[in-house]
Amino acid sequence: MEPVFGSPLAPVVELIRAQMEKQRKKQPILLVGGIGSGKTATGLRLLSLLRSYGIQAGGILAPRLLKDEETIGYSIIDLATNATHPFAGLEPSDIQIGKFYLSQAGLDLADRTIVKALNETPVVFIDEIGRLEMEGGGHSHAVRRLLQSGSVPVLLIRDTLVEQVVHTFEIADPFIFHTSEMRDAEEFVPGGAQTFWQIVDSIPYPLLATIGSQDGFPQSRPMHLIDHDGKTMWFATSRASRKVTQIQANPRVTALFVDSARYNYASFHGHAHIVDDADRQKTLWRNEWEDDWPEGPSDPDYVLIRVDGIRGHFLRGYTGESGEIELA
Repeated sequence: MEPVFGSPLAPVVELIRAQMEKQRKKQPILLVGGIGSGKTATGLRLLSLLRSYGIQAGGILAPRLLKDEETIGYSIIDLATNATHPFAGLEPSDIQIGKFYLSQAGLDLADRTIVKALNETPVVFIDEIGRLEMEGGGHSHAVRRLLQSGSVPVLLIRDTLVEQVVHTFEIADPFIFHTSEMRDAEEFVPGGAQTFWQIVDSIPYPLLATIGSQDGFPQSRPMHLIDHDGKTMWFATSRASRKVTQIQANPRVTALFVDSARYNYASFHGHAHIVDDADRQKTLWRNEWEDDWPEGPSDPDYVLIRVDGIRGHFLRGYTGESGEIELA
């Protein structure tokens, strides 16, 4: 595999891959942060990055359930199936932790999910390990089985409990990643732009929607995004195609990026232009297009579409992170 670049989580992915390929001894990954610091969000981002490099992961992550910006409970995501189940809430149930209650059925489901993942995936997440586990309850049995297995553990832990958890479970040589490292890296890219472009870069074939020149309805088709510079996108098409005529009549277009497996979505709204630029056409040329344009970059039917961005919208489904960015 090629090295991973461009993310503060890149060292974590490289460490996981080295362990999977038996180039390093087993080294559990600890994602560490305070209450509300984004441990689960960091776990979801790591999961997405692993998947983008073809690395399977299982286990559970437990995002908050919010109402009017107040936490009212937690759900669990089975990372093998993406199924979500209720886990903790404010209604009295079997086990009380602070103001929340866990059902024994929810804990049993979480443990079965984790143990099943040990036999099926090379990386297993557990969110999160706290006082209940250190007292022998909660996920403690699953944690011990994971640490003894051949899978790479990714454990989410509150920062004030790290030393106690490491001691209780005798975790040898852990790699500790603080969620603050993720926040610090993202401060340089305001307004969610980093998340927007991460989603775009993970989906090479968006739908390009143009306005029909006769009926006025949007018309869409899958297109290969061949280049972008952060504000402009480039596509290749046939000069004789209907979309060229539609763009010439109405340049407003939308490129829609959807990843249903990860619940990620991004839309790029802008003004499209048909570009005749021999140098650019040669630079962006792909040899696999020769069936469509036998004369190569000089084929008279080969033309480029440049879309100058106006604004973008995005949703990272697992975390609920969403927003709008200005591109003009």
